[in-house]
Amino acid sequence: MARDRSVSPVGASRFERPYAPPSRTASKKRNSPTSPTSTSTSANTMSFSHASQPSSASTMQSSTTAPSSADTAPSSADTSPRPPTTPSHHKPAIIMHSPARSFPSAASDADPDTDDWFARFRSDPDLSLARSDDCPDRATLAAVYDLPIYQSDGTAQPFGSLYDPAYALHQRQLVLFVRHFYCGACQAYLQALSTGITKEDYFGIPVPTSIFVIGCGKPDLIPTYKKMTGCPFPIFADPSRQLFKKLGMSVSMNIGAKRPEYMAEISAPRWAYGQVTTIRKSLKDPDGIRKRDIVRGGNMMQIGGEFLFDEGEVVWCHRMRNYRNHAEVAVLRKLLELDE
Repeated sequence: MARDRSVSPVGASRFERPYAPPSRTASKKRNSPTSPTSTSTSANTMSFSHASQPSSASTMQSSTTAPSSADTAPSSADTSPRPPTTPSHHKPAIIMHSPARSFPSAASDADPDTDDWFARFRSDPDLSLARSDDCPDRATLAAVYDLPIYQSDGTAQPFGSLYDPAYALHQRQLVLFVRHFYCGACQAYLQALSTGITKEDYFGIPVPTSIFVIGCGKPDLIPTYKKMTGCPFPIFADPSRQLFKKLGMSVSMNIGAKRPEYMAEISAPRWAYGQVTTIRKSLKDPDGIRKRDIVRGGNMMQIGGEFLFDEGEVVWCHRMRNYRNHAEVAVLRKLLELDE
């Protein structure tokens, strides 16, 4: 299924404007029946200019149904006055916000083709990881909405600002949770992802989709991590690991028996040795880490996962079972409709 797109899917890459916290006027508009203005959420500097237009996900429309004769003319048996009927297009749009806020009804607001589209991935025998784990429900998303995530300069913003239709630049968001900032497996994964989803691929995603990366180390280590991985997507930090915990990602000491495709040429001994070598090189680099940063990369046993949001709800997710269990790049490409 492919949809007409109104913007290029550059909302989560290095090509996006930095996130700006909403003003009081914006927060008032947030609860308004009309659709709020989308706000960019990237923390990265653009390597070239790009003019973004509002995403179709930020504009909520309803079709107007003409009233029938039964609604406009009273029957002969009932001559009592009736209250005026509010047209469907006057019903206020309900936006997902924090625990005290309301959420849209999946039954009434969902695209009728969405379930059929995602059913392909849950039943695909060739891509087992494309089968979704249990997705976080609305109560869980409400609980994590206001949890802070940090940019490299220490600026905090609510996690919900990444996927809330009131602020999200695009209709969908793919959020990748990685392990500690020195994990060689996750570094290899982001390198494979950067190669597997190029800038041209990113512009060609049929449904505008933002891609974000969240790690569990200290925020000031993000520039070093970006340098190690060459990742073009915005990277945030959750040093408290509250997001990891509440979204169902656990800790583990399981290295994983199966070598993933994104580590096809990296054996377990080479992987372990590579992490030590990477840290040593960075310590010698004037712009690299310092000795005290070795223990600031994040919990060594924390594992992550991948979550796909659509219109403010998680429609697909995969939680890692071991240190080398990210969803394969081929799975993500198919999920984003880059491959048939």
